[in-house]
Amino acid sequence: MKINRFGKAEVLSTAELDLLLSVLPENHRVLATLLRRTAARVSEGLQLKWQYVGKTEIIFAAPTTKGKKRTRTVPIHPDLADQLSSWRQVVAPLNGPDNWVFPGRNPGEHLTRRGFDHALRKAAGEIGMQGISTHTFRRSFLTAASQNGIPLRNIQSISGHSSLTMLSNYLDVSESAKNDCVMAGA
Repeated sequence: MKINRFGKAEVLSTAELDLLLSVLPENHRVLATLLRRTAARVSEGLQLKWQYVGKTEIIFAAPTTKGKKRTRTVPIHPDLADQLSSWRQVVAPLNGPDNWVFPGRNPGEHLTRRGFDHALRKAAGEIGMQGISTHTFRRSFLTAASQNGIPLRNIQSISGHSSLTMLSNYLDVSESAKNDCVMAGA
């Protein structure tokens, strides 16, 4: 596993993501799954309200996105749909049906980035993972989608990046992929 990524969050495999999620507490695990399955930024996940979670899609409203300019709609992965359905039954009675998906300790507030980051780093440390941050899920999603041949414009529509140049900063290229590229060249 790479340690010095020049400030970039580690990109994890499916098995590594599964392992990391398995050691997170439930509320943090559901948030991590949301980030993993939607490529959302942690701030977008934390500010998500139930009114924007449908049966087949999640709407990340413009005021919660990085540029605060564009609303984007992301289809819900079946694994995420199941977890959100179960999670809603846990928090809706306490939090109200249209309030935060990830409520914080104080009434009317959502879970904090700091709280999630602390739980994530603690869980990663327990299983010996380094270079893990709240952005790991986003980079892992985007890299996996690219490696699986999904067109960059399609990935961009999910990630909400303003340009393909910005999106390309998130994509990790393995040494074997570099070798394949060199061998395929004329």
